[in-house]
Amino acid sequence: MAIDRAATLHNAEKLVRQGKLELAAAEYRRVVEEQPRDWNTANTLGDLYVRIGQTDKAVEQLTRVADQLSTEGFLPKASALYKKILKLKPDDERTLLQMAEIAANQGLLADARAYLTTVLDRRLSRRDRRGAAEVRIRLGLLDPSDVDGRLMAARTRAEIGDVAGAVRDLKAIATELVSKGREAEAFKLLREALSLDPKDRDLRAHLARGAVARGDLATAAEFLTAEIAGDDPDLLLVMAGIRLRGDAPDEAIGIVSRLLERHPERREQIRRLGVAVAEQAPEPSYGVIRLVIESMIAAGDLASAAAALQEFVNRVPHHIPALRRLVEVSVDAGIESVMYSAQAQLADAYLTAGLAAEALFIAEDLMAREPWDSENVERLRRALELAGEPDPVGLIAERLSGRSPFMATDLSGDPGDVPPFEAQMPEADARTRVNTAAPVEEKAETKPAVKEGIAHAEAETVEVDLSMLDASEPSSPAPSDPPPEAAPAPDLEGVFERLRGEAARRSAVEAAEERYKHALELWAAGDLDGAVAALQEASHVPKLRFPAAALLGRIFRDRGMVAEAVEWFERAAEAPAASPDELHELLYDFADALETEGEIARALAVTLELQAEAGAYRDVAARVDRLSKVQARG
Repeated sequence: MAIDRAATLHNAEKLVRQGKLELAAAEYRRVVEEQPRDWNTANTLGDLYVRIGQTDKAVEQLTRVADQLSTEGFLPKASALYKKILKLKPDDERTLLQMAEIAANQGLLADARAYLTTVLDRRLSRRDRRGAAEVRIRLGLLDPSDVDGRLMAARTRAEIGDVAGAVRDLKAIATELVSKGREAEAFKLLREALSLDPKDRDLRAHLARGAVARGDLATAAEFLTAEIAGDDPDLLLVMAGIRLRGDAPDEAIGIVSRLLERHPERREQIRRLGVAVAEQAPEPSYGVIRLVIESMIAAGDLASAAAALQEFVNRVPHHIPALRRLVEVSVDAGIESVMYSAQAQLADAYLTAGLAAEALFIAEDLMAREPWDSENVERLRRALELAGEPDPVGLIAERLSGRSPFMATDLSGDPGDVPPFEAQMPEADARTRVNTAAPVEEKAETKPAVKEGIAHAEAETVEVDLSMLDASEPSSPAPSDPPPEAAPAPDLEGVFERLRGEAARRSAVEAAEERYKHALELWAAGDLDGAVAALQEASHVPKLRFPAAALLGRIFRDRGMVAEAVEWFERAAEAPAASPDELHELLYDFADALETEGEIARALAVTLELQAEAGAYRDVAARVDRLSKVQARG
């Protein structure tokens, strides 16, 4: 049954005036129990307990009221009650802590710190280490702007086993430091957090990306694993580069294979990665290049596959598997100039490796194709020596004279049906044959074919130089047997057709070189449209692709045509550069154009490659930092 509040309070007041305090307290208690939110009556009851001498009951009653007021936001009233409690019980830690919290909420940090310090001292005096640590945490968190205090709180959490809380606080502080431009300090705090919780994958990935953004690949290696990288192509690329340069190249090859399968658009970046480590780690590098070219071939881009292999063998000259593959790809792509160059390199590689049979086969092929090339003559001589031929010079002269054939693999038909080199010359030019049978005296009376060790084969003014063989070697004595029967009439038209093809190819290259020179003149004169047309023609020739495409990219960039500039810069990057300095400048301009076009991820990748290649080049470090921040913001 509800009580009559007014009558009950009136009766309680009368009892107080009569000195019947305990009876009065009972009346006040009836009102408070009936109406718990009657704070005035509850406060009066607490004061009455004090007068009666029931301190514990007074503290209990006042604490209940103060806690409720504090919870509902009436902080000044709650603070007044807590102060009243402290007068009754100065060492009440709970009240001191509540006062500290109210003072902190009111911005009275000095007061809050004083209350907490009092509690800390009491707990330290009784050797309550955990209790003292809890107070230190509250002290550290009093001022959100006090980074040192918050760090102390986080580390104290770790001391008492609250690892999750410590990691959470360290992450929060690190985020604020980054916003203030204090990235290095933030990175240290995140490393500290990871040391507390090594299984935090998000934190490990964040640290890896931060290290990559700064170009600190060694540090990134500490945090990157296949699990952390996941399917992030940027992290996978970095991880592959780290593994390639480190002691896990097989893992790198596996990552590259996965990347090419899932992100074929990253093919060019992967190629650059492979080339970048070619000199440092040739075999792992070729493993990457091999995967890239197979992907290019599958996509029908044989020209790019050949260019990638060319760049690799330029850096690793005697790599036999790469040279073999380059010959195959250039044949399939119909790029004869690359095929011939690759064959010559492959023959030299076989010679260096001591593989006589392989070297001899290719050397003979090259010699049969271009017997006037002194390098081919010397290459064949070395191959014959390696194969154990006692008289390589004599044998070469014999073959040039037509008495034994070269086995040229690029001639049509059965090699056994191909007439010797000399037999392919017109009868009217028989004077051009190498005459090893005639005595030296007789050579002065005729039109000599050999003089000072030089043999001439006049097919479209082609000259064969044998002087590098051994000019001092005596001429072979005249054979005692009668000369063999004349060879059947040669297919002269086929021979000349081949020679005309070679001449046409050389003419095309020369024409392209003239177009390139003319383009430079037009560019210097300000005729940009004319220069662009000439450069585009010149870029079709492999040896001119890099300079022509690079200049086209810069012309388009300067004209504000950034998309076109990006396209030509990329073409230039796919071709071999004449020097490292030219490549560095090209990559710098390429990254700049990509950033202007808004392709931040690609710009960052190219800039990181440039940094790996050239180190502290221009403002690359600052660019990496800026691009990383832009990418992180999305």
